[in-house]
Amino acid sequence: MRIETVGNTFLLFENQWRSEAYHFGDLVYRGSTGGSHVFGLEDDIKQRPHWELGFLGDPPPELKGLLPKLRQPMLSGVGMLIIAFLCLAIVYFGSSYV
Repeated sequence: MRIETVGNTFLLFENQWRSEAYHFGDLVYRGSTGGSHVFGLEDDIKQRPHWELGFLGDPPPELKGLLPKLRQPMLSGVGMLIIAFLCLAIVYFGSSYV
């Protein structure tokens, strides 16, 4: 796949296929998957094909200023596990008083 930028828009090319123009401002950071930083279209964008754009390691320097900022999720998997155990403990110990 090849990306061609034109101002604040980009097009995707693959073999004989070319996408419509997308705005970098419509992209959101989806997180890190398998060492790749993944971006996709914002959920409320009009009906568009679902695709994700991933970069192994850091995004290329020429695109870094155009892409949304990389941000870590508020809660990691460990944080969610702790919250789940706390909820279970509250239900378990709270049910003995009913």
